[in-house]
Amino acid sequence: MQTDDDLVWICQYCGIHNTVWLDLTIEGKQDFMEECRICCRPNRIIITKDNKDNVFIEARPSDE
Repeated sequence: MQTDDDLVWICQYCGIHNTVWLDLTIEGKQDFMEECRICCRPNRIIITKDNKDNVFIEARPSDE
C-alpha cells in the first residue's frame, strides 16, 4: 500500500505547475495554504480522498 505521493497543482495566479507532497494515510479532506514556487503567491490547496482511495486536488486563490 502506498502511503505518500507527490501531486501536481496549478497556481491560480501565474498558471505554473507545482507539486505538493501528500500523506495518503490521512482520511477525508486536507485543506492548507501552499506558495507557488515561481510567483510566491499563496494558493489554497484542497485535497479529498474518497472511499475508493481516489485522490482529488483543487487549487484556489488564497482570498477565497
